[in-house]
Amino acid sequence: MSFRVLWWSRAISFAGDGIGRTALVLYAAGKGATAVSAVLLAIALPRFLGPVAGALSDRVDQRRLMAVCETGQAAVFAVLALLLPPLPVLVVLVLVSGCFATAFVPAGRSAVPALVPESALGRANALLGTAFTIQLAVGPTVGGLAMELGGARAALCLNALTFLVSALILTRLPALRSTGVHNGLWRETAAGLRFVATTPGPRALVSSLFLVVSFAAIDNVALVFLVSALHGSAADFGLTQAAYGVGMLAASGLLSLVLGRRSAVALLVGGIGLVSTGAIATALLPSLAAVAVAQAVGGMGNAAENIATDTLVQRITPRHLLGRAFGAVATAAQLGSAVAYVVAGPLIGLVGAHGAFLIGGAGTALALLVAVPALRAHAHGDRAGAGAEVARGQ
Repeated sequence: MSFRVLWWSRAISFAGDGIGRTALVLYAAGKGATAVSAVLLAIALPRFLGPVAGALSDRVDQRRLMAVCETGQAAVFAVLALLLPPLPVLVVLVLVSGCFATAFVPAGRSAVPALVPESALGRANALLGTAFTIQLAVGPTVGGLAMELGGARAALCLNALTFLVSALILTRLPALRSTGVHNGLWRETAAGLRFVATTPGPRALVSSLFLVVSFAAIDNVALVFLVSALHGSAADFGLTQAAYGVGMLAASGLLSLVLGRRSAVALLVGGIGLVSTGAIATALLPSLAAVAVAQAVGGMGNAAENIATDTLVQRITPRHLLGRAFGAVATAAQLGSAVAYVVAGPLIGLVGAHGAFLIGGAGTALALLVAVPALRAHAHGDRAGAGAEVARGQ
């Protein structure tokens, strides 16, 4: 019952994320390309505070923290809807919203082991994966329609409402109080980073995720140019891009039904393999229909890799460090995206969109070499997790 509360909260909030991002981009587009870049940067920059957000999550009642974060985002978007401010104020408010979102992530992910038995972690994360795909599939569609029918004010108000509803739903969760001894936020942040850097399992997961995103996210820039090279239209680009989200949704839904306790490591390896295969196939296939299928394969791999990473982190990290581990995971993904977006433009100019997909796919496969240590750490991690459970019960 408690996990269903979290799922509904996340589903509604993720839909709001998609609505809000679409509305912000369309509103900023009226002020020029530089304004769009500034807004997207403001959304992304707070994610680099993941380790600090993780330490905060490990210190406080996670239910209260999540509710405060959702309420804070509701307030920010209500102000945005009311004022429709000039660009400098808009960017500042988006930064504030991003800080709330960053603080939510480690709390939301580390709450899962407190709400479901250890044997159900994989399926629970898969179900949350289906909620996340709502952001990709439903949010942009609703956001675009809201902008067209009611303008930016209506779309931003709708987003604020989703955050408020999510916050109210979260109040139905049980208390999720922190464990362990607290020694100050910055010391605990450093302790979390030290744990990830020196513990084989978490270190392998964070490093492999950074590599995966650094190469795979090149595709986000290259896809529009590849579709153009295949003489596709703007609608073709939209449909091809949507195929990736469809793949993620299909994989998340399937894994929520069949994923077992011992499947997470194999799922991680398989997911990375599918992401790599989808990118390479996208470069080699001759038609837009075939490219869309390849993108769906890549989306399936992305969903599987996300679910496996979350499940493994939850299993191999002591409960009192879980928020900090997830903070490091979130920051690794953001750093990978930053690297990909910096190199994508010059890379496409040098080797073309097809070449960029080939390099992205081959580079993604390299992450398997880093992820393998997670196999060795898994058995130790299970024992550490069991010890943490015993300590919590004493």
